Amino acid sequence: MRAIAILLTAIIAPAVLRPGASEIASDHLGAGTETVRFMKGDSEIGRLRYDWSVVSNDGLLLVTTGEVRSKPVVDSSLVKRHGLAPVWEVSQFGGKVKRWTYKGDVFNFQELDDLLRSLPLREGYERILPLFSEGDDSLEMDTVRIVSRDPTGRWTLRFADPAIVATYEIDERTRRIVRHEHVSRKTGTLLRFLDSLDTSTSSAPPG
Repeated sequence: MRAIAILLTAIIAPAVLRPGASEIASDHLGAGTETVRFMKGDSEIGRLRYDWSVVSNDGLLLVTTGEVRSKPVVDSSLVKRHGLAPVWEVSQFGGKVKRWTYKGDVFNFQELDDLLRSLPLREGYERILPLFSEGDDSLEMDTVRIVSRDPTGRWTLRFADPAIVATYEIDERTRRIVRHEHVSRKTGTLLRFLDSLDTSTSSAPPG
């Protein structure tokens, strides 16, 4: 019976999505800027600015700056624009600087939003994401599922890891995240991530 249960689990489990997979539709990613506020209830607990630049050798550089819970945040992450395989990352938070070099077999959390909005938008799509957690230098096998599409062309996604369950809404035409919130598994605390009014983007260059 145990062997049968293991076999059924293997059959039912979603496939693992790896960096570079052809189903990652990341052509929409290009130069742009976005500022996001982190909201706990009606209180702003953080604000981050994201700057994307297209660089040589099919690179996409994401630089994140801002403050979370009164601590400054600076992070630079280089990924391959097609397939989103991470190359390197340098992060500074709370006065500590850490550096990572990637081998292309896992994603990193810094690129998670870009990855989620580059997935195939079809109901029932589900994958396991191998994600490197920069917070504790560990590998997580997290899940994402495309839930539904509303009449306006917004797709709802669910992302789950050991700490949170997140809900995203992604615009079908622009691939922009138009809603993002997550709930802590431990405390039940809800955090919302809201665009600031100075958000701007530019169109991605040709493939």
